[in-house]
Amino acid sequence: MVEPQLVEIGGASYIYRCTHRIMEGDCQMEHGPIEVRVGPLWAQKYAVSNFMYYEFVRESGYRPMNDRNFLKHWESGKYRPGEEDLPVVNISQDDARAYADFYGMRLPTEHEWQYLAAGPGHLKYPWGNKKEYARCNTYGTELHPVDSHPDGDSPFGLRNMCGNVWEFTGETMYDGNRDHYFLTLRGGSYYTAPDYWHAECGIVPNDCHLKVHLLGDAMNRFGTAGFRCVKERE
Repeated sequence: MVEPQLVEIGGASYIYRCTHRIMEGDCQMEHGPIEVRVGPLWAQKYAVSNFMYYEFVRESGYRPMNDRNFLKHWESGKYRPGEEDLPVVNISQDDARAYADFYGMRLPTEHEWQYLAAGPGHLKYPWGNKKEYARCNTYGTELHPVDSHPDGDSPFGLRNMCGNVWEFTGETMYDGNRDHYFLTLRGGSYYTAPDYWHAECGIVPNDCHLKVHLLGDAMNRFGTAGFRCVKERE
């Protein structure tokens, strides 16, 4: 069973730049270049697994107000045997925030997530500057355990920040022209989408985010999105 682990991240400033793929409209999130400050922080080495989220539900009694599609891959309120170390999916950004809040943590900001993945050398991918498909779970057929692919670790030793599951960041953005809310996802996933209009998989660069329209709790839970948390370091 993979246990939660926190990795110490020192404080640093860097020039943040971000690109995006937008299928409709524009993006109101900051894309830089802009100088930002990150840390000092503790960051989860692994994305939150089914086992970790099960322990949270058991300890907290958490249940969302609208639970449609919530953990729909579980059976009788628990992950299926053999899937305890897979990243938890079918949770919304709010479901992820509830986990983080309960343990005194939070979701990373866009600036923080990018630094955790790219390190002080601003790498294009967690492991370096070249695409290397063997270092992550991408163009695959199923999720891999959160501790898989150690050769793809980020410079801080964080695992699977590229591929496997997209990861929630903490921000949401509001488009006042259309009265819609959006969030951004990072890191890509294993899933091969059937056409351009779906969120793609593949090796997604550290400095690229995907804008997602928030439609309501039931539709904000995906089988390809998970999360990891950060915590302030005193």
